Amino acid sequence: MYPYYYFRYPKPGYNPQLQNCWNYPHAYQSYYHPVHFYRTFPAVDPQMFMSSAKKMEVLMRDASTLLVNMAESKKFSYELMSAAQQSKKDAVEKMIKSTGISQIPAVSYTPDGLSLHFESDKEDSQKCCDLTLKLRWM
Repeated sequence: MYPYYYFRYPKPGYNPQLQNCWNYPHAYQSYYHPVHFYRTFPAVDPQMFMSSAKKMEVLMRDASTLLVNMAESKKFSYELMSAAQQSKKDAVEKMIKSTGISQIPAVSYTPDGLSLHFESDKEDSQKCCDLTLKLRWM
């Protein structure tokens, strides 16, 4: 029997006349009681968390620089949109590199908008953090 279905199924081999449980009502004496499992958590080490936060700061700074260029320059936005709509991936990546950011995102686009995926370190064995921006133009 599954131990979590308490108060539903009688215990195997239970005989109510032979049971003397004075602390439970008679109606509940023949049923399973809940089993509580307590999880133990590992010791907290914030080093990896702090390292992820530092790497995410760089990604956020690059994303912010790119968004400022898109928001303030009508010419840049127009050229980026038209290159993306025409599926000119090399032109889109070249324009993004021209903004001066250190982490170049993976670019994908649909007819509705642009998706930029920043990753912390591509050569790092433990992928700690990433950031995805989705911008719509329709």
